[in-house]
Amino acid sequence: MSFDKISVLISRISSLPALPTVACRVIEITADPNSSANDLTEVIVSDISLTTKLLKMANSPFFGAIRRVATLQHAITVLGFKEVRNLVISAVVFESFTKIEKNGNYDIGKFWKHSFMCGLAAKIIATDLKKESNEFFVAGLIHDIGKLVIYLTLPNEFIKLIETTGHLKWKFRAFEAEKEIIGMAHDEVGMKLLKKWMFPENLLTAIGFHHRLQETDQKTLLPAIVHIADILVHIYEMQPVVEDDVSLEIASLYADIIKLVQAYGIKWDASVLHRLQQVLAESIEKEAGTFRLFFGK
Repeated sequence: MSFDKISVLISRISSLPALPTVACRVIEITADPNSSANDLTEVIVSDISLTTKLLKMANSPFFGAIRRVATLQHAITVLGFKEVRNLVISAVVFESFTKIEKNGNYDIGKFWKHSFMCGLAAKIIATDLKKESNEFFVAGLIHDIGKLVIYLTLPNEFIKLIETTGHLKWKFRAFEAEKEIIGMAHDEVGMKLLKKWMFPENLLTAIGFHHRLQETDQKTLLPAIVHIADILVHIYEMQPVVEDDVSLEIASLYADIIKLVQAYGIKWDASVLHRLQQVLAESIEKEAGTFRLFFGK
């Protein structure tokens, strides 16, 4: 483990651009119990692009729209502060990294797609557990943001990571190589960035511990659900599975997940996980339009 690399990484995180002022104010206002819908409207309406995107999201069935939302004030009234905050975070967080382009070593398009699918999987799992699902979607959507930070701040080490982990059958285990090469995995890196951006504590926990569940106090489902969503998406990305040994490994992963969620009071079996896997595959096809809503692709 290189202390120098960690020091460089942390210093460069500090030098990354701050979250847009509008987004910071939205996070502040939605955390203040004394703020009003008018306070939130005044902040968001100053950003025409964000207002337009927020209205598109508010009218999307994906976010539970049941009737047309015509104005920002109406969106805030209908959705509530928490949902507006979730939508704003969803809309702006990846825009901070839009200048990253695909190169020969790393396909950024695959990163965006994996991120969206993980958000989708987390939303599906949360819905199945009868939880408010949009917050889980946001957590899944931004769970790997630390990878982009490493990509921008330590490009040589990042390419080495790609080369080192390229042979891995299960890509979600790549964080172990990150610790060896950099000294810090992407979950912790992402949490440091989100702390700089003053994100809500629940999202910090979800992103910062989705590979370190043993270090959480199990009071929140967010990191566990993001972890499981990540695994389900990696399984989906490997399809079609034709090798018997891979099928056996998937069965083993299901067993691990079942054991994991028991600590959170969730009683699943392999048939439930298989059903969730099928729902995810169907939803990925169905939500192509929602993906374009976020990434314009």
